[in-house]
Amino acid sequence: MNERYLRPAGADLFRVLAVGMVGVFHFWQQSWVCPPALDFLARSGGAWVDGMILLSAFCLYLPYAHAWAQRKAFPGCRGFLRRRAVRLLPSYYFAVLVSALVWAAGHRPDRDFWLDVGSHLLLIPTLVPQGYVYCRTNGALWTVGVLVLFYLLFPLLARAFYAWPLPVLAGLCAAQELYARCRVLPLQGVDYSMRFNQLPSFFGGIGLGFAAAQAVVLLAPKQTKRREVGFALAALAGLGGAVWVLRRIAYWQDGPHGQLIWRLPLTLCFAVCLVGLCLGPQLPGAKLWAFLSAISYNFYIWHQWLAVRVKYDLRIPPWQGDTPPNQLGDTRWMHAYLLLIWAVGLAAAVLATYGLEKPAAQWLRARLSLGKNRRAEPCAAVS
Repeated sequence: MNERYLRPAGADLFRVLAVGMVGVFHFWQQSWVCPPALDFLARSGGAWVDGMILLSAFCLYLPYAHAWAQRKAFPGCRGFLRRRAVRLLPSYYFAVLVSALVWAAGHRPDRDFWLDVGSHLLLIPTLVPQGYVYCRTNGALWTVGVLVLFYLLFPLLARAFYAWPLPVLAGLCAAQELYARCRVLPLQGVDYSMRFNQLPSFFGGIGLGFAAAQAVVLLAPKQTKRREVGFALAALAGLGGAVWVLRRIAYWQDGPHGQLIWRLPLTLCFAVCLVGLCLGPQLPGAKLWAFLSAISYNFYIWHQWLAVRVKYDLRIPPWQGDTPPNQLGDTRWMHAYLLLIWAVGLAAAVLATYGLEKPAAQWLRARLSLGKNRRAEPCAAVS
């Protein structure tokens, strides 16, 4: 198998696109800066979290897809959870600690605060209202909680998909739709919010991530220059389909209901785009995408929290009064603030990745005797 398909650069590009669009959404919420013609992309940018879940499933299943294509026995998942913990938890717990200390410095900690912190420490923020809907620490960390629950199920799901790909894919998609339409859509208010982003809401996306990895492995040996062009067009078609769905989500009358209803079709479009990017021509800037992908995890967990702190706590760029300048139409302030928070978010991501995540991972791997297992850590920067 060609090396480029063992670690496809297209996955890095997709990761940068997905995390970047989530950043656009959160920064638009605080700055209100967006070209009118692209307003719907900013409004619906949060839906790209579905693409991030899809990509995680894709990257984690990719080595199993290679083994499946070679008709090998299921490789097993020994050490899987330890490798995931080493990859994610140092940055995660540091973000919990910093955000909790900052909040406690300006407020008197109460029962809800400790429930918030406790749910994050136990990696179950989406299961506790104080850790999710009423979060006071770092609201972006709920995604890590969902991923941890997915990781706990991964050995079972991967083994089942390895044996029965199509039935398991169909079952996961059906489970997501049944959960969404029978257990979530009938609810309102906090009850709806608490169930909206639970793990069953992403079952179909996980199945499509597995299927996308299988598709890349099966189609890669048949690649030609002409077929690469076809896959490039498929990537554009998938992206175009996603944009069409995102427009509908952005202006859906019931807000988040639109994202839930369109979640599976949107994730299917993302999967087509991801496969096309991985099998299409190698795009320029591979090192740039790999670098941005490597820092994307820390960008994701810090960017929203920092944007709010810069705006309301530090009041940079300077502003007076009780009403933020974006609500007063101060376009000069809005554009200056937008540039600032992009710079702050990226700088924080670089510092956290190379100053904390990677040194901590190296230290933990040495003490847990994990080593560097290429097969066990596919697309390490994007999973």
